[in-house]
Order: sequence, then structure tokens, then C-alpha cells
Amino acid sequence: MSNDYDYINPSHYKVGGKEVYEMMIDIWGKEKYISYCEMNAFKYRMRLGHKPNQPIDRDLSKARWYEEMASNLKSELDKQEKIKNNFGPIINRL
Repeated sequence: MSNDYDYINPSHYKVGGKEVYEMMIDIWGKEKYISYCEMNAFKYRMRLGHKPNQPIDRDLSKARWYEEMASNLKSELDKQEKIKNNFGPIINRL
């Protein structure tokens, strides 16, 4: 592999114009994907320093990627819920 290889979000995760995570959200929804992210972050943190010949920073970066993704998706869901709560009654009257 070249030095430019992205170990955190490699190009083979992009299929047919979509990232694999986007397809997973389309199939299973944001809530389940958030859980998936949280579990993957936990997995990467639990195995820090236990993979032979692999830098700890790589697994830590992966854990952080999943944690950030979960956080961003939670924020999106919160915004959607606020909009629904604020405008739902109005829309239901239309």
C-alpha cells in the first residue's frame, strides 16, 4: 500500500456513487447506524495496542471517526425532532 492510502475511510468504501455508510443508513436508518458507530468505536478503543505491527493511532483514528459520525447523526436527528415538534401541529392542521 502506498503512503497515501487512507486507512480510516478508504476509497473501496465508495461504491456506485455512495459511501457504504450512506447505504447502511438508507437500509437500516440513522438510529441503528448510530448504534453501529458506537459499537465500532468501542471495539477500536478496546483493541488499541493489541494488533501486531499496527500503530495505535490508526485504531484511535478509526474510533474517533465513528464517534464523530455518531455525534453528527445524533445532532441531525435532534434537529429533525425539533422541527417536527415545532411544526408538526401546524402541518397536521393543513
